Amino acid sequence: MLAWILTLSGAAWFKLNGLGMGFDLGMYEQVIWNTAHGRAFETSAFRYTNNHIGADLIVLEAILAPLYALLPDTMTLLVAQVIAIAFGAVPLYLLTRDRLQSNWAALGIGVAYLMYTPLLYLTLNEFQPRAFAMVLILFALYYLDKTRFAPYAAFLFLALLTRSDVALIVCMMGALAFVWRKPWKFSLAAFALGAVWFILAVFVIVPSFKTDSGGFIYFETYDWLGKTPVAVLTTVLTKPAYVLQTIFSPQKIQFLIQVFGPTLPFSLLRPDVLLLAAPTLALNLLSQYNVQSNITRQYAAMLYPVMYASAVLGIAWLARQKWLTTRVTRAHFVHAAVVWILFFTLAESLWVGNPVVSQYRKGASPRVATVRALIADIPADAALGISNHVGPFAGKRQGFYFFPPHEYYTHNTFEVSEYLLIDAQADGNTPGVKAGLIQLQNNPAWQLVAQRDGYMLYHKP
Repeated sequence: MLAWILTLSGAAWFKLNGLGMGFDLGMYEQVIWNTAHGRAFETSAFRYTNNHIGADLIVLEAILAPLYALLPDTMTLLVAQVIAIAFGAVPLYLLTRDRLQSNWAALGIGVAYLMYTPLLYLTLNEFQPRAFAMVLILFALYYLDKTRFAPYAAFLFLALLTRSDVALIVCMMGALAFVWRKPWKFSLAAFALGAVWFILAVFVIVPSFKTDSGGFIYFETYDWLGKTPVAVLTTVLTKPAYVLQTIFSPQKIQFLIQVFGPTLPFSLLRPDVLLLAAPTLALNLLSQYNVQSNITRQYAAMLYPVMYASAVLGIAWLARQKWLTTRVTRAHFVHAAVVWILFFTLAESLWVGNPVVSQYRKGASPRVATVRALIADIPADAALGISNHVGPFAGKRQGFYFFPPHEYYTHNTFEVSEYLLIDAQADGNTPGVKAGLIQLQNNPAWQLVAQRDGYMLYHKP
């Protein structure tokens, strides 16, 4: 874990300073920076809210604010994420050790999990609150398996503080507790915590912080199925062929292979554990946005711990089958199965590509000094609009806007910004930035005040 933390922290530094991160990192940093300065959850990046709770209930941002106040640097958030993900190996190690009765098998599963290609992409995908939920759900699963209620309930509650959709997985933990015939309080606590949190967050708290009408913004992702949750469910049940065309597109089949592949066939032997994956699978497979079925993004994060936990318990189930243990010793089978998972985990890294190796090969960009210098020259209290790849360097200011105008983020960038800093080299080929640059060049109110290393800085006097 220590070696992994050091290696991945280095890769995150190279990706940040290699100009490989984008707007989301700056957006999250602004919220945490504002919170650390007494402006709880304040954001300027969104069209429909000036408080990030109006987008999603992420209490984690307030939890990280004191740490960020002590170490006010973008790398503080990135290293905190790396450490949180690394600690997911601990409950997985403990679960494997107890169920497979082997320290070596536990070590192998822990290593496999940390080498899992989708997990590596997630770790380097800027800053994502879901990354912090994974370790908490794994600890909750471990304590459910041990029938220890207090730590089980505590980790479920902590998981709720990361993102509202994690509440659905907490509910599924209650279903798993019921299937496993645990004492009633294990099911009731999870159902109650998850359901109450989800309903309050999505239908009460988040809408109350929005500055425009309408409900939870992320429901719009599923408008093709219906305008309300009930309408979506009705479409899924009454038009299965229509829905399956989206679920089983070639990209989503490849996505499922990449997510499940290294743990097959063992993970499929425990459909009870895979209940935990059901909400995340539904949210990603029912979306028509390709980014939600792409392992280089964060949306599938909550699948990753479930895949390896279900594989461990699948191996444990097979190891109890007499038809198998009469042919091979239990220890030999267990270790062979773990080697199988290790092999296919590493093989996937070769097939898909290892993002850690990629970042170390790319290294830092000399252009990073330019963007940092340009931002340093802009007054700290000035409203700044930025293109995507400038975002990670501009989060420490109250006026932080998206360029070009965006339907979900800043829609009136030209009106609210005093400065615009655009990475024409990295972002200039996108249609929106191209159109925005044409507007700037033809608008006498905006003056080009600096142009260096592919960056263009405009000012509106």
